[in-house]
Amino acid sequence: MKHLTRFLLMFLVLGSTTLAAGGEPEPTREFEVREGLPWLGGSRVKLWGMRCSNALMSPAVTERLVNNLDNMASHGINLLNVSLQGTNGGFPDKEAGPNAFAPNGRLFSKHAERLETVIREADRRGMVVCITFMMPRKDQLLRDEAAVRRGIEETGTFLHSRGLRNVFVNLYQEFNHPSRADHDIFIEPNGTEKKAQLTAWFKATAPNVEAGICPNHTTGSSSTYPGCEITFFQELMPIPETGFAVNTETADRDLSGNGGVFNRFALASMHKEWESYLDKPHAAMLFRSPFVESVRGKLGTGPNFEMGGKGTSTGDRGVQPYYLWLRENVGRWEYPRHVKE
Repeated sequence: MKHLTRFLLMFLVLGSTTLAAGGEPEPTREFEVREGLPWLGGSRVKLWGMRCSNALMSPAVTERLVNNLDNMASHGINLLNVSLQGTNGGFPDKEAGPNAFAPNGRLFSKHAERLETVIREADRRGMVVCITFMMPRKDQLLRDEAAVRRGIEETGTFLHSRGLRNVFVNLYQEFNHPSRADHDIFIEPNGTEKKAQLTAWFKATAPNVEAGICPNHTTGSSSTYPGCEITFFQELMPIPETGFAVNTETADRDLSGNGGVFNRFALASMHKEWESYLDKPHAAMLFRSPFVESVRGKLGTGPNFEMGGKGTSTGDRGVQPYYLWLRENVGRWEYPRHVKE
């Protein structure tokens, strides 16, 4: 009851939201997985993503992402990833990403507000948001397993109560990380049972939001388990053959500290990887670049949600290669389909 009361108070300060009949927040389109394929608002969709994990770190950074959603959609991007515990902050500070949880697991209202802003702005454009809850770089900020559970449950309650349905969630990025995971429930052995427990805590509060957990790609921990609805994998792990599968981060072809610069070998490797998703309606990827995600970065302007330059040199940093390839090979996004010129 005290958690519900806290959320009711929080909702009052989240700003104006269109209300449905009965005074409830207007629900967004609903993301679903049907027979292993992604659907949004009752239509089959093919998802092409951008990893923007540090987008919730400040109001200005969140606004910057929102300001670039139209350009993303016009080039074919219709899936975003944002994280409640930030990813690698990159150059010059790997720890610079956000953290949305108090030590006892309470979800900070300021981060919840930014999250809702991104989700609703994405919904206006017929886009989907993948939300990462927790990860090894920040999980030590949760003091114990009870805090982990509270963070998962409060976030699930928030999504359900606010009618935020154009989402799916990655409860933990890099389960069984070999050096940085700080809670027993995030590591092997007995990973199958632990992942099922984490998911059960979430589903008890948000039964209509699909969930999964991404294992670390070096440890052999499984992407699937009882109760898993999204098969998450990362980097160069092979694309699973069945189920709705999402690569949470493509392998970096540019370097932290030199983000947004790609040599010809990197470009060829990226094109080959992108092409592998063209004929797989059950699979999606979140393109990852330090240019997009690093806090500050070499230019001191990150995270950069603009597409920037063509990535040919230090004076032309950017991720245009992904945008231009998408527009040419997939088409611009006009919900519920991509439209090629």
